[in-house]
Amino acid sequence: MVPYQIIAFRTLNGLVLLMGLTLAAITFATEGFTAQERDRVKALNESLGFFDRDYQNQLGEFSAREQVCLSKFISASCLNELRRDAAQARRQYELAKELLRRDIRQIEADVRYRQRLDADAARKDRQGTTVTPVAEPSPFASDKVRLD
Repeated sequence: MVPYQIIAFRTLNGLVLLMGLTLAAITFATEGFTAQERDRVKALNESLGFFDRDYQNQLGEFSAREQVCLSKFISASCLNELRRDAAQARRQYELAKELLRRDIRQIEADVRYRQRLDADAARKDRQGTTVTPVAEPSPFASDKVRLD
């Protein structure tokens, strides 16, 4: 095989593996979600896509403005204003993305918490134990005190 074919083959294998892992993660991640949570995560992911498209449009506008600035004889003030606007747009874009991602992570954390509670309750049912309040340990007791 020619070296560029080897690189292309490895890249293709890597992409297939990445897609498979992503699909597995999505399937695993949606397990345990309520319909409302699943809809909310879907809406948040769509919003992320909207912000990405909007930001790409803004980059195109900045590129056009840059060409206008460069066509001027004295373009320093125009370019400085363009850089400020581009930096502000980038900060707003990153902040919006981070807020949406935080909301998605919070929903996923709630689901994991609920699953842990269910698993703990099922384990205690299998063991036949009940959860009873435990008195506060003595400050003189050893560090290996069980509280459950």
